[in-house]
Amino acid sequence: MLRMCHARYGRSFRTGWRSHVDFELSKDQQEIKARAAAFVDEVCRPLEDQWGIDDYAVPHDVFMDVVRRFREYGFRGLAVPKDAGGQGLGTMAKCLVYEEIVKSPVMHGLLTTWSGFLDPHPALYVAPEWQKEAYLYPILKEDKFYHINISEPGAGSDAAGIETTAVRDGDTYVINGIKRWAPPPNHPGITPKYLLCYAVTDPGKGYEGISLFLVDYPNPGVSVLREYTTMAPGTYLGRSCDYQYKDCVVPAKNLLGAEGMGFRYMMDQLNRNRTVIGARLTGTARWAQTQAVKRARARETFGKPLSERQAIQWMLAESEMDLEQSRLMVYKTAWMLDQGLDARKEAAMVKCFAPLAACRVIDRAIQIHGGLGVLQESRFGQLYFQSRIAQVAEGTTEVMKMTIAREVLRASMTD
Repeated sequence: MLRMCHARYGRSFRTGWRSHVDFELSKDQQEIKARAAAFVDEVCRPLEDQWGIDDYAVPHDVFMDVVRRFREYGFRGLAVPKDAGGQGLGTMAKCLVYEEIVKSPVMHGLLTTWSGFLDPHPALYVAPEWQKEAYLYPILKEDKFYHINISEPGAGSDAAGIETTAVRDGDTYVINGIKRWAPPPNHPGITPKYLLCYAVTDPGKGYEGISLFLVDYPNPGVSVLREYTTMAPGTYLGRSCDYQYKDCVVPAKNLLGAEGMGFRYMMDQLNRNRTVIGARLTGTARWAQTQAVKRARARETFGKPLSERQAIQWMLAESEMDLEQSRLMVYKTAWMLDQGLDARKEAAMVKCFAPLAACRVIDRAIQIHGGLGVLQESRFGQLYFQSRIAQVAEGTTEVMKMTIAREVLRASMTD
């Protein structure tokens, strides 16, 4: 029996004589969704009047209190297996949480929940116990963060083209190269405990020559070469930097998994991340749609509310269709991941569709608000550019289409 979950439908229906699709959330999923709603009401709502659009400007004690409360509500390690120190609730539960919490503007920047989104790497779930103690459990149990170093000045979506090298030297590896598009380490709320660095250990093997390393931070062999500010300032996507690895010495035991497995590990994590990103974008787009509906009902022009204008009704209808499609794609992909199925194509479809859909929904919300929609205080601009950046981050839309097409063509060979 195929079981997929959708919060809005409490009924089941049959498609064909063999298949059964159930759109009702399980008891655990209903509970975690309700807990996320409670977090919004009890933690976020009281802070909304004082929480600006720049998470970096929030007082440190207030910022860290939200980080602490997020952990206390039980949102760390949702998708991490129980035998690895997590809750074992799966990617679906994580998607439900991230779709729900962005109903408050306090969560729009998501810096406070960065470590909750970025679960420890799946390869750590089966790592030696000492690696779990040093790099897995602290992220789950404490206010600790880590940053991923994949992209480079000459390699972004083509992750197999990375040039950073890790050369074995006795009981160590020496890493050299530049990594781009990782959060800077200088914000007191998200200072990383370590960096997860992908580097080439065997240049002659292409993507099979990439390995993964746990690099303690601060580190004398790693420095910030340059910082960037993106189009979504004040958010977890708002600041980025180049990390320079210069003769960075890493103990050989800090190799995560086996040599040459880095690319496979990368894809495993990215498929999960892309799905949760889709859930977050669906949630923020839903917030924008809610604001658009309120405005359409309240605003009158030429003696009638906007909600009675066909042009406005069509905007709302188109946005609702975008939201429904995005959510269904996210939930199906999360379900597949939780079943241990190959979801490369589905995760790519989520990553391709959800950012585009979110941009469309937010753009319509801006249009319905008119001049008020372009004010910074409306928050639409922040959400729009976060969604726009998501069309590039963790695999561009074009590369996602390449992945989808490749999987479609591969499947046709067996039909």
